[in-house]
Amino acid sequence: MRRICPRGCAAWLPMLAMLASLAADATPARAEPPAQKRGSGAARPSGRPFGLERRVPWTTSNFSGTPEPPAPYLVTPAFPKLTFQSPVVVAAAPGIDRLFVGQVQGKILSFPVDPNCEKADLALDLKTVRPGLSNFYGLTFHPKFAQNHYVYVCYVEKDADPNGTRLSRFTMTKTDPPQIDPTSEKLIITWLGGGHNGACLAFGPDGYLYFSAGDAERPTPADSLMTGQDISDLLSSVMRIDVDHEDKGKPYRVPPDNPFVDLKDARPEVWAYGMRNPWKMSFDRETGQLWVGDVGWELWEMIYRVERGGNYGWSIVEGPQPVHAEGKRGPTPISPPAVSLSHSEASSITGGYVYRGKALPGLVGLYVYGDYQTGTVWGLKHDGTKTVSNEVIASTPLQLVAFGEDNAGELYALDHQRTQQLYKFVPNPAAGATVKFPRKLSQTGLFSQTKEQVPAPGVLPYSINAEFWADGAHGSRYLALPGKEQIEVSDRGGWNFPDGTVLARTVGLELEKGKPASRKNIETQVLHLEEGSWRPYSYVWDSLQEDATLADAAGTNLSFQVVDADAPGGKRTQAYRVSSRVECLICHNPWVEKKTTIFGRPSASPLAVSTGQWNKSHEFSKGKVDNQLRTFEHIGLFKSPIGAVAGKPGLAKMADPYDKKAKLEDRARSYLQVNCSHCHQFGAGGSANIVLSNSVMLDQTNAIDVRPIQGTFNLSGAKIIAAGEPDSSVLYYRICKTGGGRMPRMGSNLVDERGVALIHDWIETLPSKGNEPPKVANRGSAVETKAPPIDTLLASTSGALELMRLVENDRLDAAAKRQAIAKASASTQVEIRDLFERFLPEADRVKRLGDSIDPAVILATKGDPARGLALFKESGTQCKSCHKLDGVGLDFGPDLAKIGVKYTRPELLRHIMEPSHSVDPKYVGYLLESKDGQVHTGMLVSRSADEVVMRGPQEQTIRVPADQVEEFIPQAKSLMPELLLKDLTAQQAGDLLDFLMSLK
Repeated sequence: MRRICPRGCAAWLPMLAMLASLAADATPARAEPPAQKRGSGAARPSGRPFGLERRVPWTTSNFSGTPEPPAPYLVTPAFPKLTFQSPVVVAAAPGIDRLFVGQVQGKILSFPVDPNCEKADLALDLKTVRPGLSNFYGLTFHPKFAQNHYVYVCYVEKDADPNGTRLSRFTMTKTDPPQIDPTSEKLIITWLGGGHNGACLAFGPDGYLYFSAGDAERPTPADSLMTGQDISDLLSSVMRIDVDHEDKGKPYRVPPDNPFVDLKDARPEVWAYGMRNPWKMSFDRETGQLWVGDVGWELWEMIYRVERGGNYGWSIVEGPQPVHAEGKRGPTPISPPAVSLSHSEASSITGGYVYRGKALPGLVGLYVYGDYQTGTVWGLKHDGTKTVSNEVIASTPLQLVAFGEDNAGELYALDHQRTQQLYKFVPNPAAGATVKFPRKLSQTGLFSQTKEQVPAPGVLPYSINAEFWADGAHGSRYLALPGKEQIEVSDRGGWNFPDGTVLARTVGLELEKGKPASRKNIETQVLHLEEGSWRPYSYVWDSLQEDATLADAAGTNLSFQVVDADAPGGKRTQAYRVSSRVECLICHNPWVEKKTTIFGRPSASPLAVSTGQWNKSHEFSKGKVDNQLRTFEHIGLFKSPIGAVAGKPGLAKMADPYDKKAKLEDRARSYLQVNCSHCHQFGAGGSANIVLSNSVMLDQTNAIDVRPIQGTFNLSGAKIIAAGEPDSSVLYYRICKTGGGRMPRMGSNLVDERGVALIHDWIETLPSKGNEPPKVANRGSAVETKAPPIDTLLASTSGALELMRLVENDRLDAAAKRQAIAKASASTQVEIRDLFERFLPEADRVKRLGDSIDPAVILATKGDPARGLALFKESGTQCKSCHKLDGVGLDFGPDLAKIGVKYTRPELLRHIMEPSHSVDPKYVGYLLESKDGQVHTGMLVSRSADEVVMRGPQEQTIRVPADQVEEFIPQAKSLMPELLLKDLTAQQAGDLLDFLMSLK
């Protein structure tokens, strides 16, 4: 019997399980040879010696628990003798000292609020009313329940049916125990069934019924019905209706103060919109504020403090992350979440309640909510304007499917599958206690000699075929399995490890490029598997290179002076980020790397752990080289044989991206696998809907000749990967650049020149669809002269990519190279500047104030408006490129004459530093690409059947005949450039800010 996902995803489980399997970077499973005897007595078919003769147990591990002190609260069964079957909702009825629990199969049970209660009573089995019911979700009681005994339920009768999700009213009897009359159903409203249903019900303090609806779709692709911003239907929204009165032809009335009652084609029931799957919502019983937990897509989980007419962004954005950035937007501005949690912290959010009970004084006023997958519970404090704090208050083993209140305001948590019980919160007596956790690398039990990195008995050094790019840093890798525990290799290639396993990597950097003897240890990264989850830690090496100390959870920034003959001036400062534990989990994603996924099936291994990565020769001791898998299989590391000892033909093996003897395609796919696929796969974080695992056929990656949804960087004919055209490929552009939008997004700051050349050459070999000629001609050979048409190439991002390659490959003479770098670095287009900054001497590079400075530093700086006026007039700040003031500048952007009245100082600074955060509809930018490949950006003046008229940034009028328009797309990104403050000091930024604030 198929397990039903409580979030409304049951129909998509087979597909999701298949997508999750794509994370493993191994070839499909093949038939295995008969099992062989384990240990030192295993057969030696070839007579060749193994790298190790026997396995030594690892018994010195000191990893247990976490370095953080215990959370302040625990959960304990509130009704120890009661269990339910896949419960999804708990609610209290006014005036009755009972709780009601709804189960996904359709039964509603009730029981007295007594911890000694031994039995729950059946109130209603919805299957008797609706035999075709597939999922039950929502339950609430009328505020005047004591008088009318009305109960409201929400359930799904049929997926994909336009009326498949039903909200109905029933009447409860006055018997003891109470029962719901199955013949009393009154249908209130319906909407599309299936996928994300939302289906939460709550009465507001105004007496109106609020109910939620999701986007009614499968998890991927994102919002395929494009309903998130469309309020002509009920989907992706919270609705508000009056169930005590009726409009003509409806069993309810639309309140006249609903926000969209007078908007043409809008559903008047909509109260707020732009939510993917608003799973649970509640009202603060003291303030009346509505809170919603929204289950996210690839990167984020969201908590909303919902306001009238609010737009919460789906699927233009997922929390702070753009998704369909170029999509059509709803009628109101997008509002940010109160909290966004990355998928390194949470996987499937469950909305809760603002605690107003008396048993737990420390929780009063906190919005308590949790995560279905991790069992983590947070307490969010909001002052009415902003989120003040958001702290973990409990770590539980539960599948937190719902929270609930009793009539006294006491809080309960409902577990869906693990125990299927109702829990209460109690203070944790161990809260704040000192924990025992290895603070030094020498205390971990991984090494017998830490300074020399001599592994402890049972700790196995290993190597891999394909290393990821880490700015030239090198890694030494170690595996430690507790005792004689073994690895289980799934039939899809994933490696499942026993609890207590440690994977470690010591990262070193050559302080003189090309000289291994100059290598200095920076950190030892550790992944520890406990309770089925990989927990990341970093130990930072001391200056004497004798030991390493556990880094803070927030990580730290380091820098090193590196002698590098290829760097301008022969030296460079190399920044190095010791990642926070949250940052570690962005790549080592809990969804992808858990031993089992939320769908109960084996998933992928940790990064760089797979048959294809480990199938290589390794030097186990001086002069003793053997195939790594052959040796590990011989000593009994695997639960079942993988065939390495017997020389299994076709055993998966990844190519080294930098080995020019290997096939170009294999090298390129390996490069994307190790540098990109951990984010770009289902559930892992990359919001582009692409899968870059090398186990996926190229035409199934959703990347080839697909238009990007995260920005085109003004590339002509932009595609994620434009077959045969590197200079139209956003993927290629991103790995070539520095600054914002660079890839890989984490773990690297420097451009990998060998990797750039590899991906360029590979894309050039990809056949274009229908063998069409490329839109961007390859002009490389034409500019290999002493005086190349530099200005021509720098007129577009695609041309700048060509020029960058000429500079990088020394295909220009010295004078032309200097000229190209100087002109490109001075370009007003950030897309072009970012391609050439790496060629500048370090002292001449842009000081990226906007990238790195804390806004608080600028806000704390007292500015001089007179100096700010002078800065405004300078070309370097670019202000006058769009704004006119006192006859200076261009009249393209908004009028600044009263900007100091419109915004507070912090608000204005945010608009300058994050111009795309909120864009006035009057100043939305458009991208127009004509059929001859010309790309224009600007604001729309008019659009008719004959032509499109735009106003460009230089106040020029752009006219394009309608029949010549290839694409015309609104842009989520503001026309106001980003990083406007990056060339300024904090004092200059303060001067400019105070000048603008003086404009009253």
